[in-house]
Amino acid sequence: MIKAIVMDMDGTLLNSKNQISEKTRQVLLEAQQQGITLILASGRSYTRLLKYARELEMDRYGGWLIEVDGVALYDVKNARRRKLRTMNAGEIREVYDWLIHTSAEPQAVFDDGMFVHLPEQAMPVKEKLRAPHAADPDYPWTAGPWGWLQDMRDGYPKITYVKTADELHGDINKIQIMNDEKPLAALFEDLQKEFGTQFSIYRTTPTQLEILPLGYSKGKALEMLMEENGWKPEEVLAFGDGENDVPLFEAAGHSCAMGNARDYVQVKAEKVCGSHDEDGIAEVVEEVLKKQKKEEGISHSGQSV
Repeated sequence: MIKAIVMDMDGTLLNSKNQISEKTRQVLLEAQQQGITLILASGRSYTRLLKYARELEMDRYGGWLIEVDGVALYDVKNARRRKLRTMNAGEIREVYDWLIHTSAEPQAVFDDGMFVHLPEQAMPVKEKLRAPHAADPDYPWTAGPWGWLQDMRDGYPKITYVKTADELHGDINKIQIMNDEKPLAALFEDLQKEFGTQFSIYRTTPTQLEILPLGYSKGKALEMLMEENGWKPEEVLAFGDGENDVPLFEAAGHSCAMGNARDYVQVKAEKVCGSHDEDGIAEVVEEVLKKQKKEEGISHSGQSV
């Protein structure tokens, strides 16, 4: 009996238009009506997740957000947030300085903003991509998970461009690192060698890495929710497409990698479902609901009156 469904966002619950399809939304509403709790697990903070939670009526049924890859939890129904861990500027100064001397774009993220170092090599590409937005002088220069330019002001309105790691200050939730796919793969290996004993490092998309406090992950946060709610592993179903979703697969008793996930993610899951553009989540959850309805019917028919 599935009691909780946990889903990554980008590349999993959200399609390539950054939307929850109507089919998937309806199936997840039905799941909640049958008593299943929904959990959204993302590298995003709650400020960039709540609109999707409300679209799924999680504020009505009760649900959870695993934010910033597991450094915070958010109770949607009661609007309560719990920070599990942050890093201070001193903790990340060495690795951020190291990243500045690569071709990547490091972004030190806090609750409502980020410190960003723009790599010189990427500026010609950024200038070309930003040209259509020239009418907005404040349009950001920041890269995103899928390209060298993305406007993330909906969740991170406070963007500060820095030249050195000494300019960082305050509490930092994570570092996200953007680059083209091939150099990012090499950078991932180098980061693991240099800083793998100091931080948890994950590939979230082929063009993005994330650095978290050591030992923290979506999976650890899910385990906390499982313990607090009395869910057994076999009662939890997880969906994801990135390497940072693998800890979810390890914590949950059942797991599905999306059809658009890379091979190194798919091999870690119990099964592979359709892609985020093929309503992969909806297809699997529909089968779960049918099975549970059938089992419930058998259970009721076996009761004496």
